[in-house]
Amino acid sequence: MNKKQLKGSETAKGGFKNEEEISEKFLDYKNDIDAQEWLKIMGYDYSKIKNLNVIAIPPRISKAKAEVFGATSDKINDTIQFKKADVQLQLNITIDNVLYRENLSLKKANKGANFNQIDKRPVGTYQSMWGFKDSIANTLRKFTGEIIPNKTEQKGLRDKRRWYLDELEEKDVVTLINFFKENKVQIFNDILRGRGVLSAEWFLVTRKDIVTGKIDWVLKDINYVANFFSKGNVEVSKRGGLNIGKITAQRKGGTPDPKSLQFKINPLQLFEA
Repeated sequence: MNKKQLKGSETAKGGFKNEEEISEKFLDYKNDIDAQEWLKIMGYDYSKIKNLNVIAIPPRISKAKAEVFGATSDKINDTIQFKKADVQLQLNITIDNVLYRENLSLKKANKGANFNQIDKRPVGTYQSMWGFKDSIANTLRKFTGEIIPNKTEQKGLRDKRRWYLDELEEKDVVTLINFFKENKVQIFNDILRGRGVLSAEWFLVTRKDIVTGKIDWVLKDINYVANFFSKGNVEVSKRGGLNIGKITAQRKGGTPDPKSLQFKINPLQLFEA
C-alpha cells in the first residue's frame, strides 16, 4: 500500500470511527450534554423522547436496504445513488407516539486541517445528473485526465497527464464557468444535500485540537450549509482548479479512481460562520 492509499484508508477509518462515536453519544442522550444540545437544535425536547435509535448508513446500499430506510419505488434509485446522510436518528416522541427521522451528514477535522471531500464521480455521471452539453463534459474530462494530451499538446503543460483549467481554451473555460454559475443551486443541493430519503437534513462537524485534545462541534441545518458554501464567485483558482463559492472542484488523483471529478470543502469554516 503506497502513501496515498494509506492516507485514504486512514481517512475512511477515521470517518467510520466518527460515526460510531456520534451514534454512541446520541444513544446516551439522557446523560450526554452534547447530544441533548444537538436534539434541541433539531427541535426536540430530549425529556419527551420515548425511544431513540441511531442507524449508521453504509457507504453503499442495496434496494432492499433503501426500502428499510423508507424509500418508495420512485425514490429508490435516487436514494442509492445520491445519499448524503451518514447516520439516521429515529425518535419516538411520548406526546404523539409518532416516529420521526432525522438524517445527518458527519464531518470530522482537526484544527489546521484543510479540505474534506464531499462528492466524487466520473464526469459522465455528473453530465447525466446535471445535463450539461458534451463540450463542457470534454472540458472537464481534459481537466481530470480522462482525455489525455497527446505529445504535441503536452508541451508547456504542468502535468503531462491532463490540463489545468488555466491551460485550456479560454472560451471553453468561460462556458464551463457560466454553467456552474447558472446551475449553482442544483449543484450545491446535489453535492451537499443529496437526493432521496437519505438526503442530509443536518450537517454536524466535530473539531479536535491536536494539542489539547479538546473536541468542539457545530451543527447546522443543510439549507444554511448550502447557502454558506455557495457564497462567492465561480472562477479558476490560482492553481488552475475551479472555485465555486467556497467549494473547490478538482481532479481526484490517487486511487482507485484518479480521473474522477471531486468537490471539496473546508468544514472548519462553519465554526466562523
